[in-house]
Amino acid sequence: MRDEVVADLEWVIEYWPDLVEARIPGTRRPWRQPTLSPEARAARDAQARVERFERTTLSLGESPAPVDVAILSTALDILVAADDLAAMVAEHASLPVLPPPGMGELDAWPYLAYAAAHLTEELVEHAAPIARWMVDQTARALCLVYDGQTLDVECPWCHEVGVWRVRELPGGLVAIVCHGVCEPPAREVGTWWGGQPVWPIQDWERLARHVQAAEKDVA
Repeated sequence: MRDEVVADLEWVIEYWPDLVEARIPGTRRPWRQPTLSPEARAARDAQARVERFERTTLSLGESPAPVDVAILSTALDILVAADDLAAMVAEHASLPVLPPPGMGELDAWPYLAYAAAHLTEELVEHAAPIARWMVDQTARALCLVYDGQTLDVECPWCHEVGVWRVRELPGGLVAIVCHGVCEPPAREVGTWWGGQPVWPIQDWERLARHVQAAEKDVA
């Protein structure tokens, strides 16, 4: 499990410069997907639409402020969490604690790298949700889709919320998998994996229409 936590921290390190730049309205969001296959990168337009469908806050470039306050707030929250995590790791390992970030500094890289390098198995259980939260916040701010991401929508067939997850399946297929007790009509399913219905990420627009139609029926 330590490897998974370290991978999450390294993922945030990879995208940290993009997150900092994104606080300036009009900055292009990155399309790099270091943890996904070339097939996933080919599906990047569909991936972006997933996040745009979910988001309720202003998109980058739509903020009237000179700085995108939502993204700046996300970056600051991650910086504080990274500083706290690095300090906890240092104290547990009897290592020097890094100086806290100074006024106006917006660089979480030293703290993320320090935590990743010195994380012990004893702290993994505590660090795992923190690292995963950092990944989730970064991905949402940059409109990225990542392996393991939970989509906050109601499945129109099993009517469970939060059971759709983005997965990179064998063969490099990036897909949405429903982890609920779900049996959609055969015509609506792309394929099956582990007994669960699967839709290639490119099918997101069609799936979104089903989600929206189901929401209207409930309303």
